[in-house]
Amino acid sequence: MAVRMKDIAESLNVSIVTVSKVLNGDMSISERTRGNVLRCARQLGYRTNLTAKSLVTGCSKMIGLVVPDLFHGFYSEIAANMSDELRSHNYGLLIASSREDGDLERNEIEQMLARSVDALVIATCRTSSRTLTAAALEVPIVLLDRRLRGDNLASYVGTDNLLAGELATQHLIDIGRKRVAHIGGPASSPAHDREFAYRRVMQQQGILLPDGFVVKRARNEESSPITGAQAMRRLLRLKRPPDSVFCYNDPTAIGAMAAILEAGLRIPEDIAVVGCGNIQHAAYTLVPLTSVDQNTRQLGKTAASLALNRIESWAKTLVNPREVIVEPKLVIRNSSMGTTRSIRP
Repeated sequence: MAVRMKDIAESLNVSIVTVSKVLNGDMSISERTRGNVLRCARQLGYRTNLTAKSLVTGCSKMIGLVVPDLFHGFYSEIAANMSDELRSHNYGLLIASSREDGDLERNEIEQMLARSVDALVIATCRTSSRTLTAAALEVPIVLLDRRLRGDNLASYVGTDNLLAGELATQHLIDIGRKRVAHIGGPASSPAHDREFAYRRVMQQQGILLPDGFVVKRARNEESSPITGAQAMRRLLRLKRPPDSVFCYNDPTAIGAMAAILEAGLRIPEDIAVVGCGNIQHAAYTLVPLTSVDQNTRQLGKTAASLALNRIESWAKTLVNPREVIVEPKLVIRNSSMGTTRSIRP
């Protein structure tokens, strides 16, 4: 049976009010009594009942995170860094996956609200969302990685995806590749911006874009390696295949590399590959992957900080949505040049 404040009070022959004040950080209690209460609480295995406490304070000390998937290292790395930052502020993190499904995303948002999270951080699979607009009237919202069209109620933290696409495409051109293909992602702002930058760099360099050189993947992030391989096989069937490919994210690039090697071609000699995200195992693939580093550590810490700041301003009935753009850098590995180094813009 769970240990109650009453058990601690009876054990020490003090009032429940005294125990409550000590456990809630009230410094008006004498140092000796505080020490006795805290020591007894540890010995008895007392745990704060956050549900009961939230009914009194109106604060659950939990923040919700909804992402497209948890298989993709990019989002799991962000979640880990968010959790580290929140832990230092005595907050916990509830995590859910929408699996790139709008209906499932709506359900997860409703579940988070039902659990009385103090704020919600979301990498939405929608370009517009009535559910999120309504949720923004209940709790502070922070958009992560993906923008929401017409939103002015939520804070936002994400990568400069135009720069990410520019760094990747320009690198392939700089190493002498002229037939640069692009495997794009789902209908989201990062995918749009990276493809836009790719097309712009190709145009600026006076390189014509052959038909079929842009292939869009299916929506589900969890199947990125599979759909990346399928997209690459499609590119390889062209009459004149590409000599390089910029992939929307690293799992897509890993799938593309598998298809290239499966076809008996060499990386990077026959086809150079660049991904985006620089997930932890990108350096340990069969051919270490060149990738655009989005700085998941900063994205996670910033998402947590924005959520905490919005909770504080929310309590003061202030609406102060902020936007933070994290600058990416290119990490060059064997899949494009056979070396490992970082290039900042």
